[in-house]
Amino acid sequence: MRAVIIASAPETDIDYVRELIDENTLVICADGGQRHARALGIVPDLVIGDFDSGSAPESGDVLRLKPEKDDSDLQCCMRTAIERGCDEVILTCASGGRMDHFLSNLFSLEELAERGVSGALYDSRNRVRFHTGTHTYQTDPQYRYIGIIPLDTRLYGVTLCGLKYPLEDAEVSRSRMITISNEPTAPEFTVSVKQGCALLVESSDEMRSHSIQI
Repeated sequence: MRAVIIASAPETDIDYVRELIDENTLVICADGGQRHARALGIVPDLVIGDFDSGSAPESGDVLRLKPEKDDSDLQCCMRTAIERGCDEVILTCASGGRMDHFLSNLFSLEELAERGVSGALYDSRNRVRFHTGTHTYQTDPQYRYIGIIPLDTRLYGVTLCGLKYPLEDAEVSRSRMITISNEPTAPEFTVSVKQGCALLVESSDEMRSHSIQI
């Protein structure tokens, strides 16, 4: 089962969220994400938060959290989705706004991977996934650019195939990042990292609707 989590970042171009939801999707709002859901005409299955960024709903399934806690509301949403049997978790309305929250949301993709759950963070122009090891991805024509962003200080043994700028057994560091603004040249492309983990970022020049491909 797939979960779509609607966070509370101050995104304004949020129509893409509708394209990620069908009748089998578990929709969870993280606290102030309720306002995005209302704007989209979406009724969430569950609302989770300490409600410091919005009032708690008066009805429906609500999980109230204490304001003094170690984890963010979004992390609690992720873990609840997994507890309810979801093996895919999509984060939306989670980019922009406070940089600490945005970075935390991005890094949460690593936790999903550690728990054996497929995950992605979407906004109106980007899809971000966690990458380690070797994986072949289907090229999505909605996205023009591919970026590999190291999460470790260095990535070793980086090989890129099916992209405009290939690499073979290269070293990539955060201070010398040579793996951004790449472009697919084939129906699929392969990213291989012998040591280290990264974020795979697909980006478009303009706002797009999104289909699910994880």
